[in-house]
Amino acid sequence: MADKKITALTDLGSAIASEDLLHVIDDPSGNPINKRVSVANVFNNIPTYVALDGAAQVITNTSDAVNVTASVTHLNTTGGAHAGALADGTNGQIKIITMIADGGNSVITPANFANGSTITFNDVGDTAMCIFTNSKWVLVSNNGCAIA
Repeated sequence: MADKKITALTDLGSAIASEDLLHVIDDPSGNPINKRVSVANVFNNIPTYVALDGAAQVITNTSDAVNVTASVTHLNTTGGAHAGALADGTNGQIKIITMIADGGNSVITPANFANGSTITFNDVGDTAMCIFTNSKWVLVSNNGCAIA
């Protein structure tokens, strides 16, 4: 396999296992050395913070749905109270919703919600973090929201 570029190798796809090996170039700005590391060691020893990437969805209209494509949604209700839906996600998906501007309440109605039927955001800073599992959104964390 030494005669193949990394980009020419077969894609492993989602069949990754903890004992699989990754190619690493250690000390790239100094004395670069090719090394290997297992997938398990990468995820057990992350040397920095973990972040959710991508731009946040910003809702300003009074009836927009919370999307399942952005990890974070900001609610800006300066145009008036908001009522919107939240469709089902994919297994393991995390969704964070935060009110950033308050001109009225925002009521989110998930299609399938393990903790009730609605999440109401009343004030700036109200935040709900949910995970989609077992075909439902499950509330992981709640700061100031009313769950009904």
